[in-house]
Amino acid sequence: MDKNVCIVVPFHKSELDDYEKKSLNSINKNFINEKKYLISYKQNSLEIKGFERINFSERYFENIHSYNSLCLSLEFYEQFKSFKYILLCQLDVIVLQNNLKKFLSYNVSYIGAPSGKKNPFDRRRKKLWGRRYFCNGGFSLRKVEDFINVLKSNKIFTPFNYLCIYEANKSGYLRYIILYLKTYFSNSRNKGEFFAKNFYLHEDSFWTYFGKLFYKNYKLPTMSQSNDFCFDGDPEFFYKKNKMNLPMALHGHHEYIKFLRKLDFSI
Repeated sequence: MDKNVCIVVPFHKSELDDYEKKSLNSINKNFINEKKYLISYKQNSLEIKGFERINFSERYFENIHSYNSLCLSLEFYEQFKSFKYILLCQLDVIVLQNNLKKFLSYNVSYIGAPSGKKNPFDRRRKKLWGRRYFCNGGFSLRKVEDFINVLKSNKIFTPFNYLCIYEANKSGYLRYIILYLKTYFSNSRNKGEFFAKNFYLHEDSFWTYFGKLFYKNYKLPTMSQSNDFCFDGDPEFFYKKNKMNLPMALHGHHEYIKFLRKLDFSI
């Protein structure tokens, strides 16, 4: 059993739909030697063969906001301190291959799929014209020690590093500066945890853009590494950007099955 990384599947329903079954099959097919965990709550009766269950409070599974709180909590990451990394796989992920050794060798704190920029001239707003730096959390590799160091940090560093400015330019400087100042002047010993608990965006935005505020050794991938790790969105677009190479996984309910059939790739 590989102690470098474990597979973590969060799930809130008591049954799997057809796409979720495909997702689970792809996880089992490609991650044979890795320890696997199902993350849910005690009242949920779902059991998945080959997965050890870890229960958290039901309140974390009520909606997307509460799930974000789970992924921003010390409680969550401290469950996996015996592993160097967790690979978080939501059940809208289709895993294509096991390239974990390659991505572990980058020694990054966090990696996930980049996002796409929509073409402003496309009325349906479906076509992409570029990539935006991001690490989507739905299929993501997370370095446990670094995440705990972020959340336990008793310091908050300069508010104007490149990543913070990059995201605040999109989501709003005022909200960011207010939260920064509240965190800076709070009596909380864990500044990172305080910031995360009061964060106003999704959890993967925190881990992409704001982890560096609390831990200077927090390391993120390049855009090319992220694109090679996972696609999230128009697969044709990201496939071309990845030099006609498939990533380790495809995330989200996009036309991935149709895309893979074109390439004669069987899942």
